[in-house]
Amino acid sequence: MVKKICIMGAGNGGFAAAADLTLRGYEITLYEDERFAESIRGIRDDGIIHVDGVGPVGEAKIHKITTDLADALSDVDLVMPISPAYAQEAVANSLVPHIKEGMVICLTPGSCGGSLVYAKVFHENGVYDKVKLCEMATLPYATRKINDHTVRILLETKLLYFAAFPAKNNQELFDLIKPIYPKLELVTDVLESALNNGNITSHPAPVVLNAGKIEYYGKHFHYKEGITPSVAKVNWEVDKERLAICEAFGYKPVNALDRLYLTGYTLQADTLYDAYQGSEGIFLDIEGPNDLSGRYLTEDAPMSLIFCTDVAGIVDVDTPVMQAVGVLASALRSENYFETGRTLDKIGLENKNRDEVLAFLQEGY
Repeated sequence: MVKKICIMGAGNGGFAAAADLTLRGYEITLYEDERFAESIRGIRDDGIIHVDGVGPVGEAKIHKITTDLADALSDVDLVMPISPAYAQEAVANSLVPHIKEGMVICLTPGSCGGSLVYAKVFHENGVYDKVKLCEMATLPYATRKINDHTVRILLETKLLYFAAFPAKNNQELFDLIKPIYPKLELVTDVLESALNNGNITSHPAPVVLNAGKIEYYGKHFHYKEGITPSVAKVNWEVDKERLAICEAFGYKPVNALDRLYLTGYTLQADTLYDAYQGSEGIFLDIEGPNDLSGRYLTEDAPMSLIFCTDVAGIVDVDTPVMQAVGVLASALRSENYFETGRTLDKIGLENKNRDEVLAFLQEGY
């Protein structure tokens, strides 16, 4: 049974998880890299995160807040890294010297291929066999920090796809983590989890299509203003390509409309536009990105969209809309995301056909 949890990362998700799990009776250590210690400045003295919104609310007294990773990991049952996808390799490398036999790491979320990134790092550093890896497809919360000591939880996600890497550990780790997050639903493997990351559909295309407006005004509401009926059509085309990849690997296809409803972000709707615009109190309240350096572009284009285009190549699925968004995102940022993004060689899937990939996901290294 898990009682003591180390949460790595003190951004929106880290604050929300630390506060929520503390109020639900878990002993939480909140770790932040010293380089980003500003993110915990407001809570270091009294150790209290104020939380409002849905779920348990009030003052959460965090057991330990530290920038010392060895100290953070010294006496915990579970490690939960909560970081942007572009930081996952660095976080995995930081863990290598501290890996202990039987350590369980649950990426919250894995985003697209996060567990595979961690596994590759651990394999290359000789500690892979000591650790057990698993991931959720998305954050358990829609959440934003209000200030340096307060977090608002807009939604507790109602459906969390979950898988282990390798998948032969699925049931063991599912049984371990589900008491913490009862909304977990076990899927085949971490690739199925990754392909159900909602950011693939929701984030990069609208930012690309709103780039001029974002730069000119410097204030933007991604869902309320950025996803117009025509932009939502592009999102839908991206989602159709994502579904084709899912089907080619034999995974259950869950379209964006159904997933948004099942996770609790939206009501049932006939179109993506209607779904987003009906998301009162969640999507419509989310401000940003207010410039083109935001993670909707700089994380989700290279780490989610490019991940999909590369994985699609394994099963010969065409992704012209994803490719187009990736090309334009690269041009906007003066960076070739098709080279710097989450390509197959960075997740250990290069030079493998479909059957070899599926076997690798099941058995691991």
